[in-house]
Amino acid sequence: MNQLRTLCVMGTFDSQANQEVLLIKEKLKSEGISTDIYEPHITFGIYTELDEERLLKWVSNVAEQHKKFNVYFNHFGFFSDAPFCFLAPSSSYSLLDLHSGIREKYDNLCADKGCLYSLKQQKWTPHMTIASVEPGQEERLFSILWKNFLPFTAELTKLKITSSDTSEDVGVFELQ
Repeated sequence: MNQLRTLCVMGTFDSQANQEVLLIKEKLKSEGISTDIYEPHITFGIYTELDEERLLKWVSNVAEQHKKFNVYFNHFGFFSDAPFCFLAPSSSYSLLDLHSGIREKYDNLCADKGCLYSLKQQKWTPHMTIASVEPGQEERLFSILWKNFLPFTAELTKLKITSSDTSEDVGVFELQ
């Protein structure tokens, strides 16, 4: 296996929640806004230059220790330092516990994008990216979401490891 590719550990949701997000993305696309191409997810960590097999084993073990749980997406926003719009959940013990479980072993591998997800750095913002925003689109995007977004509950059902380079699934692990 390629040991040097960038790997993303993410949590994915039930099909009903995915459909909710797809409807929002379709509305944005119909208004000329570029949407995120990935399956709806929350990113728990991004890693480079580590032993892929060990990461797969670690995430598999974490998935075996956590039950599926609900995540309540109740707001949307923008990052001030990146042109992305996101849906965000209210924090819950289950979400923070899962994040801590995943990061526990690899938190010291904080480089580049990975620092955003670090426990030590305390900068993790749980979110689901839905769109890339071009300069001047912010108000239109905000208006569309203001009119079309309703809070919803999603069940976090799986942990996935994907290759950021190719978007392929490297490992998929069902929560209990």
